Amino acid sequence: MVENFDEFYDEFYEEQFNWYDQKAKRNKIRHRAMKVTQIVLAATLPVSVSVFSVTMNPYWQHVITAASVLLVILEALESFLNYQKKWMNYRTTAEGLRREGHMFRTKTGEYEDAGAPEEIFVDRVLALTSQENRYWEITTRKSQEA
Repeated sequence: MVENFDEFYDEFYEEQFNWYDQKAKRNKIRHRAMKVTQIVLAATLPVSVSVFSVTMNPYWQHVITAASVLLVILEALESFLNYQKKWMNYRTTAEGLRREGHMFRTKTGEYEDAGAPEEIFVDRVLALTSQENRYWEITTRKSQEA
């Protein structure tokens, strides 16, 4: 039997699920905001260049130059910060934790006839979170080497 299972559930499982869920939401919002901004800039820049006389008006020269630079910066940041990959990875871990919690509470899957369902739950939750930690370590190491 797992000692302090209720403590593990409340203080580890619930907190981990909430953390991954919130991180997934934040990274999804950041990814989509950057992509929408990139799309809008990429679509409006060619039109702006043809509509506004760029060579004759210094104001529009500066606006179009700044928008072009912003578009390049956003694309580089998206590539560097990997919001989409983080979003997908955090969401996968959060949904794995959610599924594990549902299966434990409903006694389905591996929990159906388990003699020690709490031990299985703890092992599976720790496996999910350590898998995410390994992924983070590998990607961090790769980005530092690059």
